[in-house]
Amino acid sequence: MGVLDKMFSGAKHSPILGGVDSIVGEHARFKGELVSRGSINVAGEFEGKIRAEGEVLVSPTGKVVGEISGGNVIISGRVDGDIIAKETLEVAKSGRVHGDLTGGRIVIDEGSVYHGRVKVESGPLPVEPAVEPLLGEPTALAEEDTPRPTFPNF
Repeated sequence: MGVLDKMFSGAKHSPILGGVDSIVGEHARFKGELVSRGSINVAGEFEGKIRAEGEVLVSPTGKVVGEISGGNVIISGRVDGDIIAKETLEVAKSGRVHGDLTGGRIVIDEGSVYHGRVKVESGPLPVEPAVEPLLGEPTALAEEDTPRPTFPNF
């Protein structure tokens, strides 16, 4: 029994997903970079880069062309690109992946299709943080250097 089977076996809320923060809907098409501190569900078409600190789910109707990185990644749709999961990466029965898989734990369900290399790593994985840290502390301008707004007299 894979992670996806456990998610949908009668539970009202997914113990793995714990709720979804960002959704690319079934009839939506998105191109670019999607970054989240939470979880992401792709049910439509996505081209670009997905980074999430939480879970990334590519639903059966979802199609991703690009890179995916997340805490747990579950693929039940189609992905053309490399995938990195900090913890578990699952390719469900309906999943189709053409790209390299890297994760702390990798599950490839019977009936799924993948083409690429598989790398299981223990310890911290090279998953980029979803939000870039600030480059430095903010600096305050001296009182005399601070521009003052001017308003017209009415």
